[in-house]
Amino acid sequence: MSDLSGLSFSCKVTSVHPFFDPFGNEFVCVEFAMEAQRPPNVISMPTNTPKEISMVMPIISQIPKFFPQSKVYSNRIILYFTTQEWDRLPKKYHFGDEVEVMIGQNGAIHVTPI
Repeated sequence: MSDLSGLSFSCKVTSVHPFFDPFGNEFVCVEFAMEAQRPPNVISMPTNTPKEISMVMPIISQIPKFFPQSKVYSNRIILYFTTQEWDRLPKKYHFGDEVEVMIGQNGAIHVTPI
């Protein structure tokens, strides 16, 4: 959503893990992501399909809906904290935390737990 004060969006913490740069310095990587919108399944049939098959295709096209689909997430923002910064954080981020990311018109970024 967007308004005169900037931009904001909701997302969740999908990963908190150690990260090492090429020099061996350790960081804590926190990934914030949104669930990706899955496009609809489209099954097309050739125009010369027999009548029997064209009657069964609507039923067959529903089969994928019966199987559990894993959620796919797209990263929106990734933060890297030094281990000292991570230790000083008053509230640590945890997998599954929901947050709102706000970007002000001046470019300031705020991450607020929901």
